[in-house]
Amino acid sequence: MLPPFKILNPNSVSDAVGELARLGDQAKLYGGGTELLILLRHNLLQADYLLNIKPIAELSEIHCNDNSVRIGASVTHRRLETDPIIRDRLPMLADAESQVANIRVRGQGTIGGNLCFNDPHSDPATALLIYNASVTIQGPNGARQMPLQQFLRGMYATALEPDELLVAIDVPCLPAEFGSSYLRIHRLQRPTLTVAVAAARRNGAIEDVRLAVGCVGSTALRLSELEAKIRSGEPNDSRKIIREAKDYLKKTLQPIDDLLGSAEYKLYIAGVLLERALTQALHSVDKKQDGKNG
Repeated sequence: MLPPFKILNPNSVSDAVGELARLGDQAKLYGGGTELLILLRHNLLQADYLLNIKPIAELSEIHCNDNSVRIGASVTHRRLETDPIIRDRLPMLADAESQVANIRVRGQGTIGGNLCFNDPHSDPATALLIYNASVTIQGPNGARQMPLQQFLRGMYATALEPDELLVAIDVPCLPAEFGSSYLRIHRLQRPTLTVAVAAARRNGAIEDVRLAVGCVGSTALRLSELEAKIRSGEPNDSRKIIREAKDYLKKTLQPIDDLLGSAEYKLYIAGVLLERALTQALHSVDKKQDGKNG
């Protein structure tokens, strides 16, 4: 049973931030509520007030310009899965969002709530890291921006202060020459492991590459050192490099044994999916180039 609480309806981001500052630990933000209500029901979190931010218009908007898309924190997973702008400009993110939990959760849960909760077994962050996404946060002292990787501090932990609100996620589009792939394995609708890859090819060699892995350790991470080793090499060599990167993956991802898999199993599957996703990303590059040549 849910404990009693009062719902407040701030009219703007500034009003919501003001209420957070005024009420302190007594108040929690309420967007989709998919995680929040579970925590309240099981007495893992206490709140006398829920600040309902869903009616704040700017938090539910999607805007795009020539090179990036701004996603409001209250945009649902289902909208990100189906919105024409996202499907056209950020197709890998749309693919990742289509695999979040189930249709009920996707229809209710929000991208901002997902990132702020930072459940280690989640889909969106892994894909967003490939896009070099950043977040905008509003607090009593104004707005601040930071890279998503810096925002994601660890298991259920972020850089968000108690009196701050995540306003938007800014997602640069991948360059036109990139192909991408998002892969996951899952159990009971929760991802056991997620992998996102984007790559570009020139004259057969890998001109550029981005790699991210989630659900292995405490948070999703980019694999910058492995990217550097693969960049400018041949695709067959990259697969060998990934297979030999077990020590690097273990050190970087810091795998955790849990109910969804052992650390050793996750490390092995991470390598398998990285190889597979890189192959798929390069294949999508070839399809783009064939289309242009045709």
